[in-house]
Amino acid sequence: MRDSNRKCVLLIIDGLGDLPIAELEGRTPLEAASTPVLDQLANLGLYGLVDPVKPGVIPNTHSGCGMLFGVFPGETGHLKRGPVEASGAGRLLQPGEIALRANFATFEEIDAGIGIRDRRAGRISSGTAELASAVGEVDLGEGVFACLQPTDQHRCVLVLSGPGLNPEISDTDPGDGKGPLELLDCRPLEPGAEATASKVNAFIAHAHRVLSSHPINIGRQQAGKLPANGVLTRGAGAAFTLDDVLSSRGVKAAVVVGCNTGRGLARSLGFDAVSEAGFTADADTDLEAKMAAALRALEKNDLAYVHIKAPDLFSHDLQPLAKRDFLERLDKAIVSLREAGVMIALTADHSTDSNTGAHTADPVPTLLYQPGSTDRQATDPVNFGEQACREGNLPRQCSHDFLLGLISRMGF
Repeated sequence: MRDSNRKCVLLIIDGLGDLPIAELEGRTPLEAASTPVLDQLANLGLYGLVDPVKPGVIPNTHSGCGMLFGVFPGETGHLKRGPVEASGAGRLLQPGEIALRANFATFEEIDAGIGIRDRRAGRISSGTAELASAVGEVDLGEGVFACLQPTDQHRCVLVLSGPGLNPEISDTDPGDGKGPLELLDCRPLEPGAEATASKVNAFIAHAHRVLSSHPINIGRQQAGKLPANGVLTRGAGAAFTLDDVLSSRGVKAAVVVGCNTGRGLARSLGFDAVSEAGFTADADTDLEAKMAAALRALEKNDLAYVHIKAPDLFSHDLQPLAKRDFLERLDKAIVSLREAGVMIALTADHSTDSNTGAHTADPVPTLLYQPGSTDRQATDPVNFGEQACREGNLPRQCSHDFLLGLISRMGF
């Protein structure tokens, strides 16, 4: 068995990085948070900025986490969100099938077509299984069928089965942005994908008709809630297999996760995916139980990831103060890792700006603490955050290089 200080818990704090917030006197949520444990770990170890993919690239959850899970940089282009979400939902894609990440959303009629009032239908958290069942398995013609499967909150996955499908199609989800949003037509991105794009548009029209009159949505409107009367799609892809640096180095890894995307990535790469009832993709996730699960996972693994989604959600919903408060909760939960005497690394899959709700290309605050190391010689206190990390003792690097340095310290 490896020494405990050569085993590591790597915390992936989704959307950790941020930009200055006027409500926080020009500080980021992390800088404004009281985080004495993280401050101490940074003071004793390494801390700095890491680019999740590479400088200037805006990552998303599956590409940012994929890099931290050991996917080689040249392979990230093969990571498509749809197949990852399908894997997380336990749906193994068959040859010829394609999957798309989907959201239940709130549509409204506008002069130009379909407007999007809310891309996440008010973050609907119940009734989605019934809504997906009502849409049903849809016969789109020419032997092509569509099946919608809910995952967590507003999120779901759309799987198309049948002959001649081509995943090179555009998103119908316009993404977060300022001003009125409109449903985008699904378009072919290469010759031969025209029929597939047409099938997706037909499915979205069918789903809107069915969902608009569903009793759950009528009830939501009567209660003053946004109806989940539409479906948005993005990240189409087919089944894939990827090599990763952890497998090539013989590092055994587990992923403690309450988010379907993280679960899907873990399963796609052959890692143990550890989930319990209290592990969610929201702010109510049981942080203390996640830390305990990570330490138990180290009994059989060398590296235990803990994926925590909530900070990203707060940024998307323009709630920087709630993000600050959650990070303070997280800091308290990390005490158990410090007491266990294991290596502790903390980083993120991407930055999310709480001013706009959008992902950015900014590097993410990162730290690495190894018990017994002499990384930190200075005694000046560190207020772990974006500004401090700009001047930290960890050189700016991409997450792949950070992971390589981490597993090197672990003896691999």
